[in-house]
Amino acid sequence: MKRAKGFDLKFARDFAIKYSGKFAAIVNEKVVATGKSRSEVFLKAEKIAPATAKIGVFYFPTKKEMLTAL
Repeated sequence: MKRAKGFDLKFARDFAIKYSGKFAAIVNEKVVATGKSRSEVFLKAEKIAPATAKIGVFYFPTKKEMLTAL
């Protein structure tokens, strides 16, 4: 668990900028797939990732979406 928290804090800003407005699948601290829908990205990641790997799919909102949420 500690590793996941450190990962979130360390890379959150970089990913938010690079993948703004997209879904991204992350496996072992690396982005393995990106796309416009959660299911599309998960299916791409399943093909790439090892069978035992945990796949995390995250959406990185645009600046406009973040302002709207406030």
